[in-house]
Amino acid sequence: MKGLGLAYKVRWWASLCLLGLVGLVESVGAQGQTNAVYLNANIGTVSNANVVLGYSNDGNGNLTPLPGSPYLTGGTGSAPAQGMTLGLQTDDDQQVIVNKAGTVLLTVNGFSNTVAVFTINSDASLTPIVGSPYTSGGPQPASLGLFDGILGSGTSFLVVVNKQSDPNQINTKAPNFQTFTMASNGTLTHNVGSQVTLPFGASPSQAAIGQQHLVFGMQFAGAAVGVPSQIYSYRIRSNGTLKLNSTVQTPTGNVFLGEVVHPTQNILYAALPADNQIAVYQYSVPAGVMTYQTSVSTTGTLPCWLAINAAGTRLYSGNTASNSITLFDLTNPLLPVELQSLTLTPTTANSGVTNMRFDPTGQFLYAISNSSTSSSLHILNVASDGTMTETVTPLTLPVPSGNFPIGLATLIK
Repeated sequence: MKGLGLAYKVRWWASLCLLGLVGLVESVGAQGQTNAVYLNANIGTVSNANVVLGYSNDGNGNLTPLPGSPYLTGGTGSAPAQGMTLGLQTDDDQQVIVNKAGTVLLTVNGFSNTVAVFTINSDASLTPIVGSPYTSGGPQPASLGLFDGILGSGTSFLVVVNKQSDPNQINTKAPNFQTFTMASNGTLTHNVGSQVTLPFGASPSQAAIGQQHLVFGMQFAGAAVGVPSQIYSYRIRSNGTLKLNSTVQTPTGNVFLGEVVHPTQNILYAALPADNQIAVYQYSVPAGVMTYQTSVSTTGTLPCWLAINAAGTRLYSGNTASNSITLFDLTNPLLPVELQSLTLTPTTANSGVTNMRFDPTGQFLYAISNSSTSSSLHILNVASDGTMTETVTPLTLPVPSGNFPIGLATLIK
């Protein structure tokens, strides 16, 4: 372990970032809508006990459980190996996603190698669909990307990232990207021939969906394990298979961890945790070729996860080691400018921020922080200029000791 040096420390701290849990927000408008947030509890110490936690926001940032929460996923999460607190099994993002219609939620069971699918009911509660959970097609599913409605009539393509970094599994299969066809009710069908196999030790971490049927598969790891960290640009074909367009390695020779696509422009932002920087790439449409533009520094330490507002005017970096979030102005989207760095309210010693997600109104930013003893969900107020304040006491997540939540998803129902 000591021989891994900086790369290992990056993974260890990064895993703190990943235990992300989300909150549900209830708006107080005349229509009585529910503003909901969901997270994967990632329970791996008890067989088939993994759950999704769902919360409602009262409009002021106060969270209460959704009806029936928590919701059993039908599988087991990825817990650290015995004697360890965190590790590679949590270095990923997009473990919980919701379709645009707000009718289907999907999440991962890392140890069971399955994807759980739920119907989202009118009160934002969850009901597992018939057939759930589905085999993920590889070891330790860790990230989900959805080409929403790409085939018409509500039919979509789902990209599953199988990570192969669970220390509690005997890894005989290589990590991979796979695709599934998803019907409007959430039913999944594997697309034959869609598997893209990666090198052992690659530890892929995310599948970010871009414009024009493009997906950017992030590969974590690094020189310490003999597999360079890189981002793959793929186009999804009409049969669900993935065509490789281009590949980029880090501009610094260290590792990528955390990526987000600009909502309106062909730009991708990627975190460089070992360098305390955010890299900026443009990608061509429709060719999908990625071109490095620049890197900007962040005052936070170990940036691992990224979020962007719906307008594409503000970028946020979750910095694990400093337990802080950095805000960047995207007036020039190719040259982010730091505006603010906010340290989260301390919860326990050595806690570190991980997954982040905006609520659909843009008024709140949710962030998970994890430590060796507990996990919390932070609810940040976001002003019209994008700056953050934290006035609500973080919610301590009801997760057994030795387990670390992952992934956030939000919607208004």
